[in-house]
Amino acid sequence: YLKIFEEFPALIWRSRTDKLCDYFNKTWLDWTGKTIEQEFGTGWTKGVHPEDYDQCLEIYVNAFDKREPFCMEYRVVNKHGQYRWIRDYGQPFYDLDEEFLGYIGSCYDVHDEKLNEQKLVKLNATKDRFFRIVAHDLRNPISAFVSFSEYLVENHNDFDEQEMTEIATELYKDSRNTLLLLENLLEWSKSQTDEISFTPKQMKLSQVCKEVVEQSAINAKNKNISIQCNLCETEDEATSTSCVADKNMIRTVLRNLIGNAVKFTHPGGEVSIDCERVVQEKYKGKETLIVTVADNGVGIEDQKQLDSLFDLVKKHRRSSKGTANEAGSGLGLVICKDFIERHGGKIWAESDGEGKGTKIRFTIPPMEESPKMEEECAP
Repeated sequence: YLKIFEEFPALIWRSRTDKLCDYFNKTWLDWTGKTIEQEFGTGWTKGVHPEDYDQCLEIYVNAFDKREPFCMEYRVVNKHGQYRWIRDYGQPFYDLDEEFLGYIGSCYDVHDEKLNEQKLVKLNATKDRFFRIVAHDLRNPISAFVSFSEYLVENHNDFDEQEMTEIATELYKDSRNTLLLLENLLEWSKSQTDEISFTPKQMKLSQVCKEVVEQSAINAKNKNISIQCNLCETEDEATSTSCVADKNMIRTVLRNLIGNAVKFTHPGGEVSIDCERVVQEKYKGKETLIVTVADNGVGIEDQKQLDSLFDLVKKHRRSSKGTANEAGSGLGLVICKDFIERHGGKIWAESDGEGKGTKIRFTIPPMEESPKMEEECAP
């Protein structure tokens, strides 16, 4: 009867009453790239992913001892050396006299389905986080504006010129923070639906950095924080900041990173932006830019929190208020990660601990210009 399973589209296996496998069909052997001798007995378990091994055997043994059917999912390495998810259906089988003979199972490659399920779970969690941000971080300041403006309308004659200036300054600061949050929400939602075009072109990072620093000057001045941009354009290729990148995305990344650095730095502190060029073998000798935005602010003690800064739904992720009680959602760093990864780069955070500042680094690897648009002129 096993002959009918040889060309069956599923991966078929059979085990004896001692739980050891004594048959794998041709489809299984072709898929794994193994011989029947290699898979015989417990040999097949060598292909199971280490993270799935214990649970896989536990489900198999427990079902076997109870003579119950089972269904489980685990990763197995295929003939290309890739781990792929399979769904394994096991069923006890008997002879005509109802004597138990062992188990027979059929497996199906569900790798793409599994990845889509995982993406869907993350998207749902991200969506929930997004609505919490809208409901709390955006609604609260807008509600405060409405209440405060109503109070001013009714009581403006009770304030002198200096008090009105102070009130206007606070309203300006809060409105800028709210606008930044709204811009981040819009950019993030567009990135999730692929509505943002990615058009890398030749650009000078130093010029973009200078623009962002000028835009951040007011917030920094209010906290007496100095921002030092150490990116200077030179003719020397070793120190040049020329690169191929999407200018709008890189501007957004720098805006968020510099804004965060100012937010978490104490009055009188410092923020610096540096850049270096390194040669990496995987890019065949071409240089990668490594950009660092550093501050001497509050720092981060917990490594798990450092690792979760760029993920909207990670367990250890938490948003903190700035040194001047500035609010924030943490969404900006998530956008930074998305935009940098679109460039094929990576972004990470470093800190020597609480009170010792933080460094955010990201890379811009070499890439070709987008053929869809003409080269952008330098501002």
